[in-house]
Amino acid sequence: MSKSAAKATPANHSELNKENFNLKPIPPEGIFSFACHPGVSCYNRCCHQIDVILTPLDILNIKTKLNLRSDEFLTEYTDLQSLSDSGVPMVKLRMRKNSNGACIFLAGDKGCSIYENRPHVCRSYPLGVAALDPREAGHLTEGQSSEARFMIQEEMCMGHREPKTWTLKEWMKDQGTFGMEQDNKPWLEIVAKLKAMKIAEAQQREVSLFMMVSYDLDTFWKFVFESSFQERFAVDQKVADSMRSDQVELLKFGMEWLQFALFGEGPIQPKQQ
Repeated sequence: MSKSAAKATPANHSELNKENFNLKPIPPEGIFSFACHPGVSCYNRCCHQIDVILTPLDILNIKTKLNLRSDEFLTEYTDLQSLSDSGVPMVKLRMRKNSNGACIFLAGDKGCSIYENRPHVCRSYPLGVAALDPREAGHLTEGQSSEARFMIQEEMCMGHREPKTWTLKEWMKDQGTFGMEQDNKPWLEIVAKLKAMKIAEAQQREVSLFMMVSYDLDTFWKFVFESSFQERFAVDQKVADSMRSDQVELLKFGMEWLQFALFGEGPIQPKQQ
C-alpha cells in the first residue's frame, strides 16, 4: 500500500456505515485485486474525514517515533470518543479542521508522515476483521472461527480496479500486519468483553483503568513502579525488570492485569496475605 493509502477498518461490522461500504467475506485462501499508488485517481482521498481508531500498540509505536510522552501525544494528535452502543472509550487520530478533514499525519502529496509506524487499520485496508466476544466461543460449531475477515469496498476507492492480485497471507506480509495482529489480540478481546458488558457511567473505575493501561503507558508505569502495586500483586522479578525499561513488555503485562482488574481472570493474582 502506498504511503497515503491509510484507511480505518473498524473491528466490528456494526461500526460500518453500510450505505458507504460493501462488505465481502474473504476466506484465508482468498485472492483479491488491490493496489494504491499516485496513478490511482482517488489517491489521498481515503486519508480525509475518517475515524482511525488506535490500538494501544499503535499509540506506543507512534509516540515512540515522535519521542513524546503518552499524554503529549494524546493531547496533540488524538480525540477521544465512546462507542455509541457500549460506552467503551476509544482513541482516534485527529483530523485537521481546515483541510477538508485530512488526517493530521497526511503531509500533502508526500503521503503519510508516519508511514513506517502507521496504525494497524491503515496497514490492513481494504481488509477488515470482525471478532466475537471470546466468552461466546463455546457457541461456535466445529470448524467455525471466532473471527471473520471481509473486504471493504467503497465507491470512491479505485484501488480495487487495479490488476495487482494478493492472497490474504501475501497482503498481511507485505503490510507488516502479522505480528501486530497477534499483539493487538488481547486488547481486542478485552474491548469485546467490555462492549458486551455495556459499561455505564457508574463504572468509572473500570473505564479509568482501561484508559490508563490502553492509552497512557507512562502513567501505568508509575502505577506499577511508584505505588504499592508490587506489594499487592505477585510480579515475577524478571518480568518487572523487563517492563521497567521496555514499554512493549509493560503493555503486554498491562493487558494481563486488565483481565484481572476488569473481569477477575488471567494469570495475575493478588499476593497471599
